[in-house]
Amino acid sequence: MLGKDNSWLKPSLQEWLETDGRGGFSSSTSCGIHTRRYHGWLFLAGKDPGERWLALSKIEDTCTGPDGKWELSSNLYPGSTHPDGIRHLWAFSKEPFPRFIFRVGKGILQREIFMVNGMPGVFCIYSLTEAGGMSGRESRTLVLRPLCNSRFYHHTVREGSWNPRVLCRENAVVLEGHSAWDSLALVCTAGSFTGEARWYRNMIYPLERERGLDYTEDHLSPGYFTCQIKPGEDVVLWAGPVSGQRRVCISRLPGTGENVSFNEWCQGLTDYALRLRELEVGRRRRIQAGAGGNKLLAKLYLAADQFIVKAKAGTSIIAGYHWFGEWGRDTFISLPGLLLNTRRFSEAKDVFMRFAGQIQGGLVPNCFVEGQGAAYNSVDASLWFIDALAKYEKVSGDWEFVKQLIPKIGEIIDNYITGTGNGIKMHSSGLLRAGNRHSQLTWMDARADGVPATPRDGFPVEVNALWIRALSLYGNWLKKLAVQGWYGKMRTDMGSKPGEIGIDITGHMKYSRLALKAAKQFRRLFIWPGAGLYDRIDEKGTVPEIRPNQLIAGSITELFLPRQALVEIWATVFDKLLSPHGIRTLAPFSTGYQGRYAGGPRERDGAYHQGTAWPWLFGPLFDLSVRLLETEPVFDGTRGIPENRPGLTEITHLLLSHVLRLDNNTCIGTIFEVASGDPPFEAGGTVSQAWSVSEAIRILSFLDDTAESGKPGT
Repeated sequence: MLGKDNSWLKPSLQEWLETDGRGGFSSSTSCGIHTRRYHGWLFLAGKDPGERWLALSKIEDTCTGPDGKWELSSNLYPGSTHPDGIRHLWAFSKEPFPRFIFRVGKGILQREIFMVNGMPGVFCIYSLTEAGGMSGRESRTLVLRPLCNSRFYHHTVREGSWNPRVLCRENAVVLEGHSAWDSLALVCTAGSFTGEARWYRNMIYPLERERGLDYTEDHLSPGYFTCQIKPGEDVVLWAGPVSGQRRVCISRLPGTGENVSFNEWCQGLTDYALRLRELEVGRRRRIQAGAGGNKLLAKLYLAADQFIVKAKAGTSIIAGYHWFGEWGRDTFISLPGLLLNTRRFSEAKDVFMRFAGQIQGGLVPNCFVEGQGAAYNSVDASLWFIDALAKYEKVSGDWEFVKQLIPKIGEIIDNYITGTGNGIKMHSSGLLRAGNRHSQLTWMDARADGVPATPRDGFPVEVNALWIRALSLYGNWLKKLAVQGWYGKMRTDMGSKPGEIGIDITGHMKYSRLALKAAKQFRRLFIWPGAGLYDRIDEKGTVPEIRPNQLIAGSITELFLPRQALVEIWATVFDKLLSPHGIRTLAPFSTGYQGRYAGGPRERDGAYHQGTAWPWLFGPLFDLSVRLLETEPVFDGTRGIPENRPGLTEITHLLLSHVLRLDNNTCIGTIFEVASGDPPFEAGGTVSQAWSVSEAIRILSFLDDTAESGKPGT
């Protein structure tokens, strides 16, 4: 709750996010001030889910009555805040939607902003209630001036960048020639539109200035709506795309079919909006119900839902808001928590099929570049694909689906053995080599000054752990097919060239033996006595850097790592890398350590994997803790674990202390991407990251399941 004596600064630092399930979103701060270029009431998805365009920055709303005039919006301009509507902001709430409550003389005016899953566009509902002697028949006037735009979401623009054809009607305005759709429409109930185009210049985004990027922008206002509002009544404003045939895209609204004419929409907007709001509230409640009464999980389930996008290309997972699109590695690291723990198996299958159809030369796409298609600069996306598929089978029991993808798994494995793009090829030792000094093929992929900020060419530890697991899984799947009587060739209809892919089902022992051979070499070469595992091996030998990638290897049973090595991985990470907001990417005493994630692109890229802490790595740490507890139920000095080291309960509490701040995080109700490795451990990167949320869901779900089954060890 915000009192009227609060300054704008503190609440403006907390952000909110609404999504439409198609790749579009709405986002700003709890005081209404846009602090970054990715703030706006409506970003529309383009042809790809990761391609987004700003359509509506915000509404400049003013309320007038017999007892005064109140400008409710707040913006930063050079040297001033104008208007300074935060003076009238009485409260803010995020449940069920972002809701701003203003004190307007003797009345209370509420502004609620929401999106509907499956429908591009944003709704804003104003409602007035009596307070302090206000008459129930006393109306007020709302003047609503939209600030519009038509720019790519990574950019900022200035006056004259967009010159749409403006078509006015009684309660609507259409701006023809928007970058994302044919036209952008704004409709307001109980109001009339006055055309009065003007540019609002030099809006400042302070967080962009901190990030070393362009931080000023201009917006076009085509005019304003004027309407009357009385206590107990609603005024609805909607902004969204309309097609060239003047149809409004609506799905899920009973009785309307897939589309509504623009005339019908304008005439019945209040009814449509209230019905859609009710449907969306119900949808979100059903998602939360899947958490079984666990309030933290329920909030995380909603956060998870925001990453799931359905477009013409199929179901996809957005890696992070506001600026990430669809990434292969992020998708399959995130999929278990986002779609398996939440029992969204149908969508999980859609994701697998979408990526399976894009595999080239055994490579799963690293990402989809806006307007350019798939990029294949990754060694581990294919391996995380296999890992996630195994987890899908374990949770769902859906062997029939997994069986369909085995030819694709064979394509990945065999290409990695014989050699494929990016210098990826199995070594005679059975281990996997990838890349060169100019490439960045693992998740530590940032570049600074045109070169990899964290070189990891050669034999990265987690890549080889995942590779050995993939070999073992493939051998087991082939054995399962052989036992069931499958021989010869299996047919696949995925991808652009349907046909038969020959896989030797009866030769499953080849891959199982390769896995055992590689695991033996892994143990011989990667174990670093006293410190866990080396981070990688290059042409000069082992690279003695203390990094968290060994955690991933420590959670993979197919390596058959000795218990002492597991203990040392765990102890090293706990002692050297653990921070309140995540696991550091490099130990603080190391050469090249960067303890603060801040500054311009060069500084941030240089620190990204050089000490910056990542919340998603709590997941592998938790997995390793569980694995150690399963073999030795007590962590103490007599069991091979150094004394004064926490067990699973303490590790869980450490994570929960992070997760419990969901309502106080950078973005309300979700988990950020990264944090500085040094105090005060400030959050950075995206405000909502898929794998951060996914790993928190996995951990909390495990604890729920363990408590329910009565298993010891927690």
